[in-house]
Amino acid sequence: MDLEVRHLKVVCAIADAGSITRAAAALGVSQPSLTAQIRRIERVLGGALFARSRQGAAPTALGEFVLARARSVLPSIEAIQRESALHAGSTEGRRPLRYVATPGPLAVGLVRELQELFPGALPTLRTEPNLATAADLVVSGQQDLAAVAEYLRPSSELPPGLGSATVATEPAFVLLPQVHPLAARPELRLAELAEAEWTLPASQGNGLFDSFTAACARAGFTPKVRHDAEAGAARELIADGQAVGLGQATFRATPGIVPRPLAGTPLRIRHLLLWHRQGALSAHAPAIAARADRVYATAVRRSPHYLDWLAENPPLEEGQPH
Repeated sequence: MDLEVRHLKVVCAIADAGSITRAAAALGVSQPSLTAQIRRIERVLGGALFARSRQGAAPTALGEFVLARARSVLPSIEAIQRESALHAGSTEGRRPLRYVATPGPLAVGLVRELQELFPGALPTLRTEPNLATAADLVVSGQQDLAAVAEYLRPSSELPPGLGSATVATEPAFVLLPQVHPLAARPELRLAELAEAEWTLPASQGNGLFDSFTAACARAGFTPKVRHDAEAGAARELIADGQAVGLGQATFRATPGIVPRPLAGTPLRIRHLLLWHRQGALSAHAPAIAARADRVYATAVRRSPHYLDWLAENPPLEEGQPH
């Protein structure tokens, strides 16, 4: 018998579980079958890898040596397998490139760019309103790539293991009903909306509520958030004159709604790409970020209110993969 990758995974599984019985349950095999398999592996390697006792299985000196080598080799092998599948597909068909996005200018536009960049893959889009959930899906390996939007705040941190690229940082705009008394103004101070009734979405893990309430506190008031509504219902409330809201700079024109910038840019939104540092896409992050830049630029060009703002203000900070 030759030593194979699956044998190294068995050795690691037993070490992680601390016993053959628990490892068998984790691997979905019977305990006698796993016992026989580890004995065959030990014969190939020339000695016992684990000392068995009533307390479980502890690695021997040889076992520690094999474990150290296995843990250094397996991530590279798994990365090769994932990336090969990404580029070449599999015998069952092309392997999907799993892409999740929170609402924003990158969500749909990046799908076509990913298809062009990885012709051997089949991009699939999952929309997810919650940034924290989207990030967790990438960390856990359920999704390969995420495009998310977050409101900048001092405590913002990404989960460990994620790589990221900032595509753009933009001002948040206030969304007014077209009939609002301030709708004709080219720019507003946040304090002028102290008596307004607001509609904001439920907590989306993107820092909106914390950033908004902090900005209002600096402006000297506590906001009256009357409605907790998702994007579609919020647009209807605003267009109907029942509330004001917040939107991204690339907010698409909607009848009855007027986007207006806030003086001093008290709220900023950052558009990010996220990927697993050990995932198949990590090596391609700069190329993906360049495609995302192109998608974002297209969204800016179709947002006249943002183009007007950019004509009077320099772009906010931009970033590169890190």
